[in-house]
Amino acid sequence: MGLFAGNGQASALAHPPFRRFFAASLVSMPGNWMQITAQAWLVLTVHDSPMALAWMTTLQFLPILLFTLMGGALADRLARRPLMIATQLVGAAQTLALALLVATGHFELWHLYGLAVILGFVNAIDGPLRQAMIADLVPREALAHGMSLGALSQNVGRVIGPGLAGLVIAWAGVPAAFAINCVTYLVCAALLTTIRMPVIAVPAGARVSLVRATRDGLRYAMTSHPVRFVLVATAFIGVFGQNFTTMIPLVATYLLDASPAEFGLLNSALGGGSLCAILVLARSGAPTVRRILLSGLSFGVLLMIIAQSGEMWLSCALFAVVGASAVIFSTSVQTALQLVAPPDLRGRVAAMVTFLIVGTSPIGALMTGGIAQNVSVSAAIATNGVLCVLGIAIALWIGAKQAVIFEPERVSAE
Repeated sequence: MGLFAGNGQASALAHPPFRRFFAASLVSMPGNWMQITAQAWLVLTVHDSPMALAWMTTLQFLPILLFTLMGGALADRLARRPLMIATQLVGAAQTLALALLVATGHFELWHLYGLAVILGFVNAIDGPLRQAMIADLVPREALAHGMSLGALSQNVGRVIGPGLAGLVIAWAGVPAAFAINCVTYLVCAALLTTIRMPVIAVPAGARVSLVRATRDGLRYAMTSHPVRFVLVATAFIGVFGQNFTTMIPLVATYLLDASPAEFGLLNSALGGGSLCAILVLARSGAPTVRRILLSGLSFGVLLMIIAQSGEMWLSCALFAVVGASAVIFSTSVQTALQLVAPPDLRGRVAAMVTFLIVGTSPIGALMTGGIAQNVSVSAAIATNGVLCVLGIAIALWIGAKQAVIFEPERVSAE
C-alpha cells in the first residue's frame, strides 16, 4: 500500500512516462549495488587493506566532487532523456570491461581504479539528471510522491543488489556480478527509449557557458534562505555519514569477520531499513524541517552505537535503522529543494545535493580509511557519527540565527 500516495497528495504512478522511468530505475539499481558490493569485496580480498578500499571509493566519487555541479548545469541545457540513455551505455561499457578483465585473469588494481573514475563521471551527470527528470515527468502536486518513489527504486536496489552479489560471488565469482550489472544498464537504456518527455521551454540564457550556468546556480542557492539552510544541514551528513561503501566493508571485515554472504546481508539490512522508510515517506506528504533535522541527528547517533557493536545480528539491526534515517534525511532534502527550485534550475539544485551527499565521499572515505588504518575501525565509525551530530547542531544554530521559515507551498514546517 505504501506505493500509493497518501495525505491527499497526487500519485506519480498515474502518469505513464513516470511509470516507465520508475520501471527503468527498478531494473538498473540492483545491478549498480551488485557492482559496488563486488568491487569492495574484490579489493579487500586481493589486497586486505582499508586504504586500498578508501582509494577506490575516493576515485569513484572524485569526479562527482569535481564535476557534478557542471553535470547539473548540463542537465538544465540538454535534452534529458537522450543524455540519460548515453550515461547508461557508458556505464554498461565500463562494467563489461571490468568483468572481462577479472574473468580472464588480467585484472590489476589500477584497472579497477581507472574504471572507477569513468563510473564517477557517469554518476556525476546521472545523479542530478534523475532528480530533474522526475520533476519533469510529474506535476507539482505529485512531486513529493514521485521523489519518494525515485528513492524507493534506489533502495530496492540496495536491498536486492548486495545480497544477490554475495550469492553470485559465492556461486559464480566476482565477474558474474559485474556482467549482470552490464545487462541491467542495457535494459534500463532500452526502457528509457520508450518514454515521451514533455516539451519544456528553453529558458533565456540557457546557452551560456557551463561555468557561468554553474555559478548562476550557486548564486541562487546562496540567496535563497530555504535552499541555503537545507544545504548546510546536508553538508556534514554527506561528507562524514554517507560513506557506506567504505564503512560497511570495514565493519564486516574487521569488526565482524563476516563471510561474503554475511557481507551482503549487512548491505541488505541497510537497504531494508531504507526501503521501509521509503514506503512510509511515499504516504507522508511534503517534507518538514523537523523531519530533516531529527533524521540527521538520529543518523549520527546510530553510527556511534554501531562502532561499539561486535555481533552480526545486532549490527544488521542497527544498519537497518541507520538506513531508515539516512533515506528519510536524503529524500526529504531532495524533495524540498525540487519543490523550491524553478524548472530551469532543477538540475543544478539536484546537483548540489548529489555533490554534498555523494560527491564529498572521497573526503569522508579517506578520513575513515586513515583512522581505521592508524587507530581502529571502531574509532573511524564513531568519529563519523560525532561529526554528523555536530553538523546538524550547526545547521540548527544557523537556521535559528537566520530565522529561516519555509513557505507552506514549498516545504512545510511543523
